[in-house]
Amino acid sequence: MPSISNEVLCGSTPELLHPVLRLIKGREGILRVADTLHLLAERCGQPGAMEDMAYFLSKPGLLKRTPHLMLISRGAKPTAEEIAIGDLLGAVLLYGYRVVGCNIGVFTTNDRSGRSTLIAPAPLRSRLAQFAARTLIDRGAHVVMISFRDEVPSNREPLCELSGPVSSKQPASRWACREREIAEYLPLESTYDGTLANIRPKTRTNMRSYRRRAEKELGCTSVSSVEISKKEFLAFSRQSMYAVPDRVAGWRYDILKELSAPLFMGMHDKDGRWLSLVGGRRFDSSSEILWQMNLEGLGRYSLSLVMRCYFMEHEISAGSRRFYLEGGTAHPIRHSFVNGKVIDLAVLRRSPAALVARKLARHVIPGDNELARMFSDADLEWTSPSRGPKSAVPPDSETRPYPASPVLSRNGSHAP
Repeated sequence: MPSISNEVLCGSTPELLHPVLRLIKGREGILRVADTLHLLAERCGQPGAMEDMAYFLSKPGLLKRTPHLMLISRGAKPTAEEIAIGDLLGAVLLYGYRVVGCNIGVFTTNDRSGRSTLIAPAPLRSRLAQFAARTLIDRGAHVVMISFRDEVPSNREPLCELSGPVSSKQPASRWACREREIAEYLPLESTYDGTLANIRPKTRTNMRSYRRRAEKELGCTSVSSVEISKKEFLAFSRQSMYAVPDRVAGWRYDILKELSAPLFMGMHDKDGRWLSLVGGRRFDSSSEILWQMNLEGLGRYSLSLVMRCYFMEHEISAGSRRFYLEGGTAHPIRHSFVNGKVIDLAVLRRSPAALVARKLARHVIPGDNELARMFSDADLEWTSPSRGPKSAVPPDSETRPYPASPVLSRNGSHAP
């Protein structure tokens, strides 16, 4: 398989200094280059990062959004289908938001884990994230946020694309960068009991006691392959805790068939009544829960936890080595997960129109979204390229100084 040369990885070639970006908009166009993205992810040491794109590209949200894939390559600008895998430096997947049918110029990741947003060799990820953000701002975007996995934090270079001088033709902008820690996955041992042994004692005790209670009092039985009609599925969704709209539930049911290795598990009581349903997938020796629905009114049995116990036990027997939790409610089991580091880079255009877009984004983007959190973080420092004044305040005010040429420290702040 073609590989990127050491010169490109070290950033010493003209191709890296002046990369070429090809933009693909929309789900169908992106899916046409899915095989290329899979190869790129494997080559860059990110296996599985671009698996099951059909699911993530169509995932419903509170706002309408359009996926945008940026293919970054060296050499002349070919069509997306003509880009050779050996010429690809990386790929960035973001989503453009729309309000009442209008593009508001806000582009963000749809992946808080940063696993599937930016695909590139580790030494290039920070620079390509900056290049992609700068390009979108130059093309008219007002707000850009990219979350990605940076695996070389101890040797991170200053944000050169954004810190260096900008030409008079480039729009003025501000940017901020932070590092955050996430609960990434639970390592799975060869046996279920071996896996439980590595989980915190209190959580392990709860997993066993709630499972025994549900099995004794409800007659719980796990089902490794659920067969249910869409009508029955929608009816169960309406009866579940934190019920989602029918359109979202229907999408969950329909999209399973588009996954490469779907998992559809559940558990019912002694009378055959469904108590919990889980949708998930397998990829790269891993298993992931994408969503979970639990019957309302049975909180004392912790159906969510019991179902996850069944899920983990089944997948351990199938040979999975990692357990990921994309959907479902948070639970103390996450405290036993292996932690990972995610970099959030936000770039904001400095203009009246951008100010309106940012304020609009604050009201229409959910409060638990990472971009909304960056906007509301009073301690997060913002800066501008050398052409404009520097600031260390939220993007709508200008009062505090900011140190020059920042490098990210390990706690997410900027070190002088």
